[in-house]
Amino acid sequence: MDADRQPKTDPASIELPTIYVIGLTPTAGAEGDLRRYPGNAQVFGSDDMRDQQSRNLSRYLADNANGLHLADAANNPFQADVFYRGYSVSPLLGLPQGLAVYQDGVRINEIFGDTVNWDLVPDDAIDRIELIPGANPVFGQNTLGGAISVRTKTGWDQPGWQAEAGAGSFGRISSSLGYGVAGEDTALYALLQTEDETGWRDYSQSRLRQLFTRASIGRGDSGADLSITAADNSLRGNGAVPIELLDAEGRDAVFTHPDITEPQMLFVNLQWRHRISEASTLSGGVYWRRNDSRSFNGDGTEFAACADPANVDANGAPLLCEFEDDGDEEEVVVDQNSTPVTASEANDSATENSSRTRQTGRGLSLQWAHEQPLLGRPNRRYVGMSIDDGFTRFRSQTELAQLSDDRGTTGSGIVVGESLVGLHAANRNLGVFVSDIWQATERLSITAAGRYQRAEVQLRDQGPDDDLDGDHHFTRFNPLIGATFDLRPTLTLFGSVSEASRAPTPVELTCANPEAPCKLPNGFVDDPPLDQVITRNIEIGLRGGKRALRWNGALYRGISRDDILFITDGRLTNQGYFSNVGDTLRQGAEINLDWAISTSLRLSVGYSWVDARFREDFLVNTPNHPLGNNEQTRQVRSGDRIPLVPQHLARANLGWTTDALYLGLGVTARSSSHYRGDEANVDDRRIGGFMLVNALGSYRVSRAVTLFARVDNLLDTDYATFGLYGEADEVLGDQYEDSNRFIGPGAPRAFHAGVRIALPAT
Repeated sequence: MDADRQPKTDPASIELPTIYVIGLTPTAGAEGDLRRYPGNAQVFGSDDMRDQQSRNLSRYLADNANGLHLADAANNPFQADVFYRGYSVSPLLGLPQGLAVYQDGVRINEIFGDTVNWDLVPDDAIDRIELIPGANPVFGQNTLGGAISVRTKTGWDQPGWQAEAGAGSFGRISSSLGYGVAGEDTALYALLQTEDETGWRDYSQSRLRQLFTRASIGRGDSGADLSITAADNSLRGNGAVPIELLDAEGRDAVFTHPDITEPQMLFVNLQWRHRISEASTLSGGVYWRRNDSRSFNGDGTEFAACADPANVDANGAPLLCEFEDDGDEEEVVVDQNSTPVTASEANDSATENSSRTRQTGRGLSLQWAHEQPLLGRPNRRYVGMSIDDGFTRFRSQTELAQLSDDRGTTGSGIVVGESLVGLHAANRNLGVFVSDIWQATERLSITAAGRYQRAEVQLRDQGPDDDLDGDHHFTRFNPLIGATFDLRPTLTLFGSVSEASRAPTPVELTCANPEAPCKLPNGFVDDPPLDQVITRNIEIGLRGGKRALRWNGALYRGISRDDILFITDGRLTNQGYFSNVGDTLRQGAEINLDWAISTSLRLSVGYSWVDARFREDFLVNTPNHPLGNNEQTRQVRSGDRIPLVPQHLARANLGWTTDALYLGLGVTARSSSHYRGDEANVDDRRIGGFMLVNALGSYRVSRAVTLFARVDNLLDTDYATFGLYGEADEVLGDQYEDSNRFIGPGAPRAFHAGVRIALPAT
């Protein structure tokens, strides 16, 4: 659905200038007319999300949002990397996080690495999604490429009982139970949501448990909402796999296992508003959020029996050593008691990396909205501030292990001494912003905004030395100027110039030394500081249409200064360091059309051209590059494309509706992209382009009961969304010596069906 579509209204009955609302700041109560917004924003409603039976927020956006695609690095449906206009946000450490994500006015990018856990968002509780493009400074940290703002339901939005149960391929069983009750001035909404699956790949079962409640008071000039979100999940995503292994064992094969993430989250959010006068409204909020996450990863090993005859134990048996990349130097491995480890079958073929990350965040925000004419014309001003405090306790270790016949791991009980990491990190972000929207004429609207941002990161090593200690401060003022102009009543020209910034995260600051690469998310070392990323963006576009046909299009160009990239350095794909690599470019064009062909038939199509490139030369380590020729580094040139970003994205959705029946067909397509690790663009083999077809339908048996079904990947296309370089022979043997390309295979054809029951409030 495009930005000009009202989710709950038959578009055939709409004529401009109907007002379509979009949030102008993260805080509720700061909504405005989309026609006056100087960017190509997109808005999606809960009815459309329900009809499309989308599995979660990220999957829905991939099917419907222009310029957005997914990469399945973890290969779990709830842990996708989301790319929008070439900028990324991911639940995994390692990708540059360039998008801000909000739930009811609170930024939910995690404290430690600015990651976003899609499994912690209660999808059935979503009432509205807003995708705000560009470097909008009002939305604060990480809004380099845009912001995703999620608004949840209240008892007024969803009165009565709603229940849903479904089952499908690969052991998938889903259920949800919601209840809303509303009075004249109070409302309550509660939702319990669960999902289990064995997964389409081996050893990839997952479990989700989500609870959401929202109590509301006041529907008029003053009111407050208290929401509580809780989750207790267990996700298995066994990641990328060598192409040759897929050819030999099938698409469901895994390289090594297990790879488990178990987050437990509690999020309490109070938002309020009060109209002071006819012209002024004061609003704000306070929140507290804790995410206690454990991870366990069975992997290959960089350790082997020592080659030097001098490195033996008292019985003459070889000790265990770690080798340099050239293999000429070796270092004896010691355990947690500083005792040299003797090599054995129980400890020289695998490792088990485990970590626990406890993140606690709290914050408050205030916003004053004031309407006062300027030069006799309507003028609305927003002044706001936010303070966010966060504290992280991180622990990790690597245990030596043995690789089983099915490439699982069995721990030896011996922990590598130098792998023990303990880190406490404290974050504080202070932001002050002002935004002014002036209706200069009946046809011209001008928006000016700016935000002062101060970020502080304090790191304290919990080990025997203070190598990780550090205090870092980043400040920046980012401006925006934009305008909209009605060329005619059904055609609007818009444009903006803006800046936004992102401060390095604690993870990046403790993993930035090329001389001592770390392992994500485990080992950290003392590192030089990084510079913050600053993005300048320009956008211009048109939106228009009338009655049943609406369209929008835009051109954009963003340059990020001192962009931060994770550079692989070692035989393991998760070993490397973060570095400022200079300027990067994201530019492109997008167009979307929404056409109500008749009262029962609707077509929505969209196309995006995305050009993401490096703008400066730099050296990148390429230890596992298939064209490496024993070279450990490779020169990246200005103009080389950024990996994992296809140049062409397209989508189409066709829906047919009667009083009781809905049938839909969705198509998404993308072009090829470079492997992660091929920043120099020298590999002619790329992650292939593909097209996917999804089919769905629902039938309303009665006013209360609806049956639904969906088939994903209807044509059972064999495809991949992610790729990187690795070293397969260390695990699979010499027959895989030349197997360096790993891919994240896409899911095969999958079916899901169920029943939905809605009982209105009495």
